[in-house]
Amino acid sequence: MTTPPPAPLTAPLFDAHCHLFDEAYAHDLPEVMTRAKEAGVKTIVNSGLDAQSSQAALALAKEYPGLWTTVGWHPHEAAHCQKADLLTLEKLAQEPGVVALGEIGLDFFYLHSPADVQERLFQTLLDLASQLKLPVVIHTREAFALTRDILKESRKSLSQVLIHCFTGSPLEAQEWVDLDCHFSIPGVVTFPKAKELRESLPLIPLDRLLAETDGPYLAPVPKRGRRNEPAYLTHTVSALAAALGFTPNEMAALTAQNAQKFYGLMGV
Repeated sequence: MTTPPPAPLTAPLFDAHCHLFDEAYAHDLPEVMTRAKEAGVKTIVNSGLDAQSSQAALALAKEYPGLWTTVGWHPHEAAHCQKADLLTLEKLAQEPGVVALGEIGLDFFYLHSPADVQERLFQTLLDLASQLKLPVVIHTREAFALTRDILKESRKSLSQVLIHCFTGSPLEAQEWVDLDCHFSIPGVVTFPKAKELRESLPLIPLDRLLAETDGPYLAPVPKRGRRNEPAYLTHTVSALAAALGFTPNEMAALTAQNAQKFYGLMGV
């Protein structure tokens, strides 16, 4: 016996973080956007990973209604960021349609760039966000303690902070709560082994909870193993609702409103 698909949500959805400029969407992006609309995804934030992808994200935002942009530099590529790139990011960050600086942060899982280089770039970009009064979208992997310590020093000068793709422990969740951070939850919340993440959810203030796909990565169950896309956000939101005792429509409305507030898109 097969499980029927979930009923369509009536509340608009907000995908707080994805990468629609990725080559994984090169052959069918119009169809991806159509499916997102049919699934009720009204708003999507397309997050840059370097100067080139940030420019691409901004170009897509001008083409598709409901698409917004963050510009940033992923820690994997920190060693390749030059002064001219920082000037480009600063210019892009002031373009219409840009709602945050990100994703930025630290990633010590692969160490594609040396840790000290990542740290310097992270601090530089936090300083830029403070200067421009932009929210920041944080990537942190196997670098929790240093990311936390850097944010502790910078937090007062930053407007808002989003821990993107949060999959951490209750201890980590509480640390981010204490730093007044927001949380964006990916499709990992649907994975059977993501017990620790689900145990963290009740610690997150409801007004700081967002939902994301991080497409093309981390497709939720029952789409796991496929390319992720914004239409699949319905599964993530439904899993969040089940974990926290809400209906899927209530959770869709809650996470969308929180994302609108975080990115300064209320009434847009």
